[in-house]
Amino acid sequence: MNTDTPTAPPRPGQTPRPPAQRRAATLLLTAMTLLAAVSGIGTGLPVWWAGIAAWLAAAVLWPQLPGAQKRQALLLAGVGAAAIGVALMRGGRPAWIGLLTQNTALLGMLAAVSFLQMLGAADNADEKLPTGRGALWRSAAGVHLLGAVINLSALFIMADRVGRGGHPSQQQVALLSRAYLAAALWSPFFAATAVALTYAPGASPLGLMVAGATLAVVLVWLAGRDIIRASDDRADSFVGYPMHPRALALPGILAAAVWCGHLAFPAWSMLSVISFASLLMVSATILTRLGPAPACRAIVAHAGQRLPAMAGELVLFLAAGCFASGLGALIDTGGIWMPFARFGAVEAALVLAAMILLAALGIHTVISITIASTWLAPLHPAPTLLALLFVQSWAIGLAAGPTSGTNLTIQGRYGIPSMTMARGNLRYCLQAYAAAVFWLVILAHWPSGT
Repeated sequence: MNTDTPTAPPRPGQTPRPPAQRRAATLLLTAMTLLAAVSGIGTGLPVWWAGIAAWLAAAVLWPQLPGAQKRQALLLAGVGAAAIGVALMRGGRPAWIGLLTQNTALLGMLAAVSFLQMLGAADNADEKLPTGRGALWRSAAGVHLLGAVINLSALFIMADRVGRGGHPSQQQVALLSRAYLAAALWSPFFAATAVALTYAPGASPLGLMVAGATLAVVLVWLAGRDIIRASDDRADSFVGYPMHPRALALPGILAAAVWCGHLAFPAWSMLSVISFASLLMVSATILTRLGPAPACRAIVAHAGQRLPAMAGELVLFLAAGCFASGLGALIDTGGIWMPFARFGAVEAALVLAAMILLAALGIHTVISITIASTWLAPLHPAPTLLALLFVQSWAIGLAAGPTSGTNLTIQGRYGIPSMTMARGNLRYCLQAYAAAVFWLVILAHWPSGT
């Protein structure tokens, strides 16, 4: 799993990774994944060991990053370093260990969940494609539930299938991408949820899942309704994906495994539970399908292909960790402007609007979440309210942003300009924002106060 881009071949002008470099990165990222998972189950193993592996992998993969990603990472890390310098001059005492621990557990979980892409989705390529509004709603529900587990792979599996000659229409891609992104509101296998729980410490995973899942139903409905209203024949000719109950078995089994693991081992971190559930599910399934030796070869081959492809998100999260550590150290010394005296539903709605606008302007959601988390920390916001705000900014902001990984990948794969996708999503995003604010109001006044 990744933040919002799938595994892809090198971009034009990007040098392919040589085998030795790929092997070194694969070993380091495998070590990071296992060390991060084990550190969260009460073994006493410090998570900074995984952080060392992550930084070494980033150093190995750095030469292969596109220039834009290098500049973004250097800017984040540079601002973080400058903030630490100012904090030191003010007499502050930065938590240096944060440079090795800030996002390490999150990165380990992302690497573990990426193996779920090996499981794919059940499909019969010879089956006739369904049409009409029923097909539209089944496709939206299907990509939402499958995407909640195998992420962006589900969108492209379905879009490739429904389009003539592998070229879906803008309406088909718009429906699938919106419904897929709505899974960011609740899925524990989605980067958004992991980021939200990391940057809103103390948030209830169950509370976030319930609040996010109910809002996701509304957003999927809004996405489908918008497509129907924009269609000349109210989607009577919409070509959808042939969904079957067996295709939904994977999301159900994984969700049950994570929940049972959380109940059985409440002291374990949720990120470690997700990591182990994902790795065990993939290993058992591939072993059953292929047998011992072929299964091992398939898993090793996938690791060698997929883990080094995490270079962009690896460097982004490590740089964001530097940024957060520096900003946190600076805030601890005082002197940061704060427009709010408290953090409730109104303030959350304003921050959400700002984060969606930043996403539309090209600022990665991870960066805006990092800023908001550190900036709002002195107000001690209700953790689950803050986490819900973060996943909302992800689900809506990525649809609104022409430079989001989702829209850019759609452009590269299907030739639909990312700006066209973003403009086409504008009405949906405004409606989704209104629904999100309503949910923030409800959660802010919920009796639990979280």
